[in-house]
Parts: sequence; C-alpha cells; structure tokens
Amino acid sequence: MLPNWLIYGVAVICGFLTWRDVKWGLTGIAIAIGISPEYRTEFAKDLRLEDFVMVAVFLAWLIQKARDREPLIPFTPLNRLWGFWLFTGAISVLLGIALGTLPSWKIGFFHWFKRLELALLFWMVADRVRSLADVKWLAVSGMVGALLSSYIGWQQKWLKWSDTNGEPSGNYNAYKVSGPQGEKPNVYAQYLVFNALVGLALAWSLHPLPGSWFPAALAGLTVVPILFSFSRSAIAALLVGIFSLTGVFHRRWLPLVLIAMVVVPSMLPSLLKERLEGLSWERFKVERLGGYIAAVKETLPVNPLTGRGLGFAGFNRYENQYANTLAREGILGLIAFLALLWGVLKMQNETLQMVSDPYLRGIVQGCFAGTIAYCIAGLSGVPLLAIRPSETFWFWTGLCAGIWRLGVFGQAEETTEELESEFATELQAYESRS
Repeated sequence: MLPNWLIYGVAVICGFLTWRDVKWGLTGIAIAIGISPEYRTEFAKDLRLEDFVMVAVFLAWLIQKARDREPLIPFTPLNRLWGFWLFTGAISVLLGIALGTLPSWKIGFFHWFKRLELALLFWMVADRVRSLADVKWLAVSGMVGALLSSYIGWQQKWLKWSDTNGEPSGNYNAYKVSGPQGEKPNVYAQYLVFNALVGLALAWSLHPLPGSWFPAALAGLTVVPILFSFSRSAIAALLVGIFSLTGVFHRRWLPLVLIAMVVVPSMLPSLLKERLEGLSWERFKVERLGGYIAAVKETLPVNPLTGRGLGFAGFNRYENQYANTLAREGILGLIAFLALLWGVLKMQNETLQMVSDPYLRGIVQGCFAGTIAYCIAGLSGVPLLAIRPSETFWFWTGLCAGIWRLGVFGQAEETTEELESEFATELQAYESRS
C-alpha cells in the first residue's frame, strides 16, 4: 500500500501549487482519482481527496478567468449536452423531493453537485490545454495516477489472491486505498480499463519511437489487476475496447491481438478461467436483465418523465448504468445521458480528422476505444455513474476537448507543423541509432 502521508502530501502540494498554475491542481486530481481514500460523513459517504483539491482548483480557475476577462465556460461541442444533463438531473431532484420519491434532499443535491463537479473537471481540463506541452503534462499525470493505482492492485491481489469458492479475497480493497472493506472491485477494474486503452493506443501510435515504452508499460501493468478483479464486465469491456482500437485505427496489430487472445487464456490460473467462463448470455439474463425489467416496472408507474430523483437508491441498484439512469431521472434523463455519450464520440471523431500528430491521435484513439468500452460495460455495470471511472472518463474527455479546441481556434496549424517536425526528428534519430 502507498503510505497515507504520501497520498495526503500529493493532494496538499498540488492544492497549494494550483494557485500558481491550475495545471498543478489538475495533476493532483488526476493522480488522486486512482489512489484517494474515501471519507464518510453524516452528509455524504463518498468524499475523496480529489473533491477537496477540486475546490482549490475551481477557485483558482475562477480568479484567473475574472483576471483575464475570459468566459467562465470554454467553448466545446459538449457544452449544450452537458447543460441538458445537468438540467435533467436538477429537475429530477426537485420533482423527487416534491413527490416524495427521493428519500432525502441531501442525497439528491449531493449527487447533483457530484455531477456538476464532473462537468467542471471536463471544462477546466479542456480550458487549460493551450499547447502540446499542456497535453503531454496532463496525459502523463493521468497515466501516473493509473500506474500508482495498478501498483496497489498488484500488491494486494497478485500476491494475496484467494481461491475460496472462486471469489476474490475479502481483503481485496484496491479500489479504496483506505476505507471500509467489502466494496466490489468492478469499479476499480473499470477505472483501469479506460487508462489501459489510452496507454495501449498511445504506445501503438508512437511506435517505434522510444517514447512509446511508458504508455506500453501502463497498459501492461494494468492487465493483472483488471484480470484479478474478477470483474466480468470490466474484462469484457477491455476486450471490446482492444478490438475497437485495432479494428478501427491499428489493423496492423490485429494479428498480435488475436494471438494474445489464444495464448494468454492458457496461461491463466484455473480459478480465473472458471470465473471468465461466466461471461455468457445466460448468466447475463439471470444477473443483469432483471435490473432492466425492475427499473421499468418501478419507474413508469411513478414518474416516467423525470424518474424518482437523482440519488435514488444510490447509483447501482439495478446493476447497470442505463436502468439506473432511467429509474433516477426518467426518460428525459436517459435521453440526455445517451445524447451526451453520442456527443463525446462525435467530438472524438471530429478531433481525429483535425490532427495528424501521433501523440495527439493516440490519446484521442484511446479515449474513443475507452468510450466504446464504457458503453458496453454499462450494460452490466455503472462505469459512468460510479465516481472513480467517471472522473477518469471526464478527465480524459476534457483532454480530448482541449485538443479539439487547439484544432479549431487557430493554434492547430502552428502546433501541427511543430509536432510533425518534432516527430520526424525523433523518428530519424531512432532509425539512425537502429
């Protein structure tokens, strides 16, 4: 385990340095997402270090905006869609309180403010990206956080995994660095899946440059914690993401992926093989399909338009993000949620058409595959509703939006020329050494 003083030290240092430059605070958030402890209070049970760093970052960002006389919200293709999703969440909370379907107004507003926090994270990352150096800084920050989180998973699971009834050990707590025992490892694995796909995409896009080793190491080190999380939805999402990445962007790596799909399963322990055999339609019908049916039956008679209220029964009562969204926010909220996901994919596709640098393309390609993976994982999980994976999703999506802004607002031509020149120089140096 990482010592608590190190975790708190990172948060405190980045919190102070954010007053000098917002990117330091964003760095602290990116690292804390995967390693932060959880704090439980009477008002809220899901507070984390990044929440406190977020306050400092937002205040520093607000002061900077006022000083420079810039609009508070940077322009991105997702602004209206984000506003729609925030609106549907607020309406569901207010109507849930008025109709008595929401158990507590505190829970409703806490969940809505967590959503607002995700929106602010997206906007602040997108706004802070002003150059290639900013992209690299924030990308490395996100990957360092994932590497530290993977280290915790290796330490807790690879050396101490249990074969009791084919289930993970009760001591497996990699998702929470410190906190109550017993949380499902699904969310931890889903957090790693997105970062693994970004690392893999970057490694393939930068190959054969020496700089490809770091994202490749990230992708490799996350595989073991993901497998030993015993999360079928996360493993299925990883496979879908890899095939999306290779099938759409990197077909030359497809033979290697197919070989790995044959070789790797033969090297896995029998316990893990038995667990993976549960990835079947029959199992899905028994364990997950009932959640969809229950959400429809319990929501439509009460309030089909706006649901029972954001925060109703947590975020995982129905075992998937689509049924939970329907139950909490009704048909209106589900439409807003799906529209936002479609907008993310559309923005990523537009960004890929504007940039040619392999580093930028690698990030966006990885995020595209990660978005597809999260959409699939959401059929039997809640990666975009649970805090950790949703924070990493919106951090990386904000970085994609920042790259999109570089391409739209006049910096693309100069930046692209610099990037292509830098890439050509590095490639020529590498080939001469080889």
